[in-house]
Amino acid sequence: MTSDLRKVCDPLLPTAQEIMGYLDVPDRNRWYANRGELVQRLETRLSKALGADRDVVTTAASGTAALEASIMATAGRATAEKPLALLPSYTFAATALAAERCGYTPYFVDVDPQSWALDPAALADHPALAQAGVVLVVAPYGRLPDLTAFEAFRDQSGVPVVVDAAAAFEAVLSTPFARSSSLPICLSFHATKTFSTGEGGAVVWDTQPGRELISQATNFGFLNSRECRMSGFNGKMSEYHAAVGHAMLDMYGRRAAAYAEVSRGYRVAFDARDVPGRLFVSPEVSSAYALLEAEDRASAEHLHAVLSGASFGWRRWYEHGLHNMAHFAACPRDPLPVTEDLGLRLFGLPMAPDLAPSLIADVATCVAPVSPPISRSAG
Repeated sequence: MTSDLRKVCDPLLPTAQEIMGYLDVPDRNRWYANRGELVQRLETRLSKALGADRDVVTTAASGTAALEASIMATAGRATAEKPLALLPSYTFAATALAAERCGYTPYFVDVDPQSWALDPAALADHPALAQAGVVLVVAPYGRLPDLTAFEAFRDQSGVPVVVDAAAAFEAVLSTPFARSSSLPICLSFHATKTFSTGEGGAVVWDTQPGRELISQATNFGFLNSRECRMSGFNGKMSEYHAAVGHAMLDMYGRRAAAYAEVSRGYRVAFDARDVPGRLFVSPEVSSAYALLEAEDRASAEHLHAVLSGASFGWRRWYEHGLHNMAHFAACPRDPLPVTEDLGLRLFGLPMAPDLAPSLIADVATCVAPVSPPISRSAG
């Protein structure tokens, strides 16, 4: 069975048969949650896959839980003196909601037009920095920013930095040298991601005290006792989700190859039809995405009209920025011209590891003739 073109993202997880081989572990142990054997083994397998010689991965119930735990572990809850979390408006809502759940008021900062991420140089002199308790750096669509530069920013400013790298599993896997040794990198293992446990997440943090703080934050503030010693919540991964993760790791090589073939198919189809704009597929972004960036606003408006009548699913993944969403409308912010521009010009197209070449061709054919209307002067 191939992917359904009507869905902009058509998740594909291991089958029940592939997962079944791991379920005897919780059955035998009668240990279903609270960091059971499968969870601990998954953390070790993921750490080895990332090239580490010791455990650097701590799992969580979701990518958002990983983010909240990392904020608590590095910055703690907001205070009257440090009430703000600086973060991009060009991101998914979970980034700002995680900050809110830790007591912070999101303060939206514009992004760099090339990286689509925060610029550490611009943050260094930001007027709100003195009130910032934490900076949340986003890896948009799985594109890791310069983490070394953000380490330097953290050291110079004294403001904790947490990396929301929800879709960046592939980037972290393929470029271990780009990982930070001191910044927590939060991953999502949601069903829509290239590596998935169905629902889940993890923090990659190459420090034992850091891993303990993540475990403590996701376990009601408990560590080696039942005494709550820090702000926490129930954010642990279950054994059943870990079983999905093990089965996913078993098949990950085949899955990555399938995604690579779909990405190649997109490039070939778009090149053959001379589709205007710029296509972003793996390895420029996570394999979970196929993005088309319209050349300008007029092209974007026309592309929107064409896609609105298309037979396939599409999406502006980050909409028009969080500052344009009702819940965040009152949050403080800078002028956001790049965010406004990207929100208008960047479109998500269908993606799945089994997206058939014929379906890719349908997408390419649909968007190929897109061009802004030609203005003709009178006379």
